[in-house]
Amino acid sequence: MHGIHNICSDCKIVSFKCQNCISKILQQDWTSGNKYIDKFIRESQLEESGVFSNFIEWISYNRLRNIKYLAHGGFSIIYKAIWLDGYIKNFQGNNVQRYRNELNNEDYEIANEKDVKLPLNENEVKGLHVALKSLNNSSNINAKKYYVKNHLKCSKLNIGSIIRIFGITQDPETSNYMLVMEFVNGGNLRSNLLIKKYNPFEKYLNLMYITRALLTLHECNLFHGDFHSGNILLDHTDSNYLSDFGLSRPVNKIVNSNEIYGVIPYMAPEILRGKPYTKAADIYSFGIIMWEFTSGVPAFHDKPHDLDLSLDICKGLRPEIVESTLPVYARLMKRCWNSDPNKRPTADELFEILSCWFAYCPKTMFFDRIPVPSDEKIIENHLLSCYMNRKIDYSAKINETLTQEELSSKFMIGEKNEINNEPILLSESLGKIKF
Repeated sequence: MHGIHNICSDCKIVSFKCQNCISKILQQDWTSGNKYIDKFIRESQLEESGVFSNFIEWISYNRLRNIKYLAHGGFSIIYKAIWLDGYIKNFQGNNVQRYRNELNNEDYEIANEKDVKLPLNENEVKGLHVALKSLNNSSNINAKKYYVKNHLKCSKLNIGSIIRIFGITQDPETSNYMLVMEFVNGGNLRSNLLIKKYNPFEKYLNLMYITRALLTLHECNLFHGDFHSGNILLDHTDSNYLSDFGLSRPVNKIVNSNEIYGVIPYMAPEILRGKPYTKAADIYSFGIIMWEFTSGVPAFHDKPHDLDLSLDICKGLRPEIVESTLPVYARLMKRCWNSDPNKRPTADELFEILSCWFAYCPKTMFFDRIPVPSDEKIIENHLLSCYMNRKIDYSAKINETLTQEELSSKFMIGEKNEINNEPILLSESLGKIKF
């Protein structure tokens, strides 16, 4: 690039780096083995002239090292790994400049562990720590409908609070496709709730950034679909990142499916009853996350996550508000988890409110955080609680039960008719009906 006119250094077209030149530089004899993924990657590269933070590639599996299992969800498995090449940060002439770090002693020690795949070699000294998300049953995925496209669309507007995707690879053993993603090492919000409870500055900072990411998503006319504290990741400075939107169901059931997937404590009543997912359902989930910040524990951790809990949520059950919660905070939280989706605030309103609260919150440094008291009670989750995304097939039973109860509540035995002593029924909407 030369001067202020953003001239492509090769073909002199006015651009940071024109699409044709990018295409020529990156043209290689690679294939994912899936024509849709090949097309998707090439098209995404052409769309990203100059915005290299959104640039995705096909990443050969043999360029990964120290692949180590971390966790599993309902429809995916998470690994940590080292990507030897690192991500594209710039083009200099016909050369691709990449970002990667010097590897450390711990990386070579991990290479000697028995459960590590493709261990790091001694002569490999640079790389980038990444997370791999292996998508179950994804060998035949149609990438034209793939959620990565929406993820990239959002990250263009808000790079800081949304986990980056560097590329796609494929596990040769399972044939499942894997997302190569930014790795953050602070765990998820759910595992850090207690420390947030005692540090108001962190709480309001995190809430503000969460709403900013949610606002970005909604401005792209998208919803998360699986919004809970396990999908909010933290780095070593406690900054938070939104992950996993669009993966709220198996990848081979993303389209044309009426099945419901989620984590029950965070699911809005209308979703549990089988209604389509909306942005307002994300807001409900955010209200539950607000409560977790005040309690330091996952919502409904002491209950089985089953039909009974789903039914109670649809009847209005919410987590009990913690006694020390500020009234203004409690009011906003209640608005978020209102049973009527139309009465919930928007992400825009939430971001505006929380930005204001954060501005007035006393500032503290990360190293000055208040530790969790040593006498803090250890909370154990109910054996039948489940914070993993899964299929929820209670909607028919919920609707049947609620319909019966609604009918029963409308009609109750009232006073007897004074003339013939025949019982009459009272109804809120129908008045007195004589049978």
